[in-house]
Amino acid sequence: MRAPEFFRGMRQVAVQELLVNLKSLRLIIMALVSALVIVGGAYGFSGLGSGGGFPGGLPPVVVWPHAAYNATGSHVAVVWVSDPFGGPQAGRTVDLEALGPNGTVPLAKIATDGNGFVRHDVGGTDVIAATVTVGSFQTGTTISFPPQPQNFTYDIIQGDLDRDGSDDEMAIHVVNVSGDVVPAQIAVNGTSVGSTDAHGYLQFDLPRGDSIVNVTVAGETQTFPATVRGGSGGPTFASGPDTVLIIIAALSGFIVSLFGVVLSFDAVSKERVQGTMDLLLSRPASRSGILLGKFLGAFAAVALPVTLVNLAGIGVIAAVSGKSPTGSFAAAFLGLSLLLIATYVLLQLSLSTIAKTSGTAILFGVLAWLLFNLLYPIITFVIGAALFANDPAGYFHFSLVSGLGSPTQVYFLLIGLAAPQSLAGSGGTAVDPILPEAAAVAWIVLLLLLALWTFHKRGPE
Repeated sequence: MRAPEFFRGMRQVAVQELLVNLKSLRLIIMALVSALVIVGGAYGFSGLGSGGGFPGGLPPVVVWPHAAYNATGSHVAVVWVSDPFGGPQAGRTVDLEALGPNGTVPLAKIATDGNGFVRHDVGGTDVIAATVTVGSFQTGTTISFPPQPQNFTYDIIQGDLDRDGSDDEMAIHVVNVSGDVVPAQIAVNGTSVGSTDAHGYLQFDLPRGDSIVNVTVAGETQTFPATVRGGSGGPTFASGPDTVLIIIAALSGFIVSLFGVVLSFDAVSKERVQGTMDLLLSRPASRSGILLGKFLGAFAAVALPVTLVNLAGIGVIAAVSGKSPTGSFAAAFLGLSLLLIATYVLLQLSLSTIAKTSGTAILFGVLAWLLFNLLYPIITFVIGAALFANDPAGYFHFSLVSGLGSPTQVYFLLIGLAAPQSLAGSGGTAVDPILPEAAAVAWIVLLLLLALWTFHKRGPE
């Protein structure tokens, strides 16, 4: 068959199938279910991180106090206000009070400048309280002026700043004795981790165990210890945005595959039941063009809402956790979701062609979905446990390779390969990446050929 003949009528059928599906109640229901699971899951899991150095989660602002001195030796209270990731907060009101044996004495209420700073001469006051209020959130700190001022001062926060479940991040803010920002070089255990930015801020990772942190300004170095003992105590699976996206991708794998089945189960069988198959075949369209058109129409109808929901889920992860997932991983998640949609739509088209009624078609589709998403993983688990009871490495490799026999498991393997290496664990090296990639292509090609063959074989009835 010539190429034009092979595709004849494909575009017209695809547009018609897309429009019909976009108006269907099934699509609306499945889109709402997908949004509830994906967007709701993204919000819930992103909010489970413990926040490390920030009890109860990340605060809207962080207050960095410094004791500075002017040219006459008078005390200057310096406060820098930032977001949890070092972004300066302009226009935040800082309430300054003097602390003494007789209680507190209000000094001033000053808004931070465009760089997030407040600098206020407090005379000879030795201890100052600084408070910032944002809505119902209030945070404060104290500033103590030592008898012997140093050439520069720093303030630090250690905690789960990137919300990956471990208190192994530290942020530092450095100013000189006058309260001005100066470049500072930071080293951990003798290895440089970077320099402070134009606002005096730097965030960096700490290794597990005990460390020594050096802060160097204009050749002068101050040193302090830091320790990372373990996790922050929160549910580590729900901390980092990439980790949350892995969970969302797993949920999406089940929902997306079911979406493909529900929307396309009667793509062919309804034409036969309604007696419109002969009319469809009488048009200037080839059998292959009709089948490909139905595939493209159903695929587009599922892909559109799924992509929008997945993008919304990624946006919610970024908004709630305060940090976006890795761009390449997010793009892979979107692309692999489309691949999974195509696989299950092709599978259901084959089943819809074989089925004589729409009821039989949906039954076939649900059984196929249960097989690949529930029964197959259970069967391979039982077989693997029996064959590799005393060989964990062998069982792990068997589970990965056997997963190639299910399109959903192939999707999960590809998600694991696309995840950042810090999250992928040993899965990235236990199986050659070419295997799941080749399996994904094989599933698409084989199911497409099966759909074309069954459609040509069955024909109208």
